[in-house]
Amino acid sequence: KEEPLSDDEIIDTFITLFFAGMDTTGHLLGLSVYYLWKYPECATRIINEATRNGINFDNISIDDLHSLKFLEAFLKEVLRLGTPTIQIMPREAKSTHQLADLTILKGTIVNVGINAIGFNEQYFDQPYEFRPERFLDEKESKRAKLPFSYIPFSAGPRHCIGKYLAMIEAKSIILSFSKKFSFKMTNPDYKLKMCIRFLYE
Repeated sequence: KEEPLSDDEIIDTFITLFFAGMDTTGHLLGLSVYYLWKYPECATRIINEATRNGINFDNISIDDLHSLKFLEAFLKEVLRLGTPTIQIMPREAKSTHQLADLTILKGTIVNVGINAIGFNEQYFDQPYEFRPERFLDEKESKRAKLPFSYIPFSAGPRHCIGKYLAMIEAKSIILSFSKKFSFKMTNPDYKLKMCIRFLYE
C-alpha cells in the first residue's frame, strides 16, 4: 500500500505544475497563434471539427476536447516545430556506453536534442513543412514503432508531470480563440525566428 502524500509534497507538486506549466504553456499558445495566422485554414478545420462533433462552445467538457483529433494534431505539430523545453533533460551515464562510433563514459552528462528529433527525416516526412495531418494516423507513420521519436514532454518515468494539464489548457484556449478571433500580422512579411534562452522562444 502506498503512503499518502504529505501536505508539503502536495504543495511542492502544485508549485511544479503551476510554475513549470505557465511559461511553457504560454509558449505553446503564442506559437499556436502564429501558426493560426500563417495557416488560417487550420482555424477553419478546428471550428468545423468542433461543430461536426456537436460541441457547445459555451460549455466545453474534457470529453469534447478529447474528441477533437485535428486540434490535437495541430498542437502536436506546433510542439514538433517549436517545443519550449529543448534541453532540460540532462542525465548522467551510470556506466560506459558505446553508441556506434561514439563512446559515452560513465559519469558523462548527456542531453537529448528534442527539437532536432522533430526535424529528423527518419521520423517525419518533409520535416520543415507545417503539416498537422501527419499526426492524424500515427499507426501508419514512421514513428509507430519508435515511441521516443516524438518527446516534447520528455518520456519515461520522469516525463512532464503537467503534460495532460497543458494539453487540456491549450486545446480549450485555442478552440475558443479559433471561434472568436481571426489573426492578422501588422507586418505581412514577418518571419519567425526562434532563439535559445531558458526556453526555446
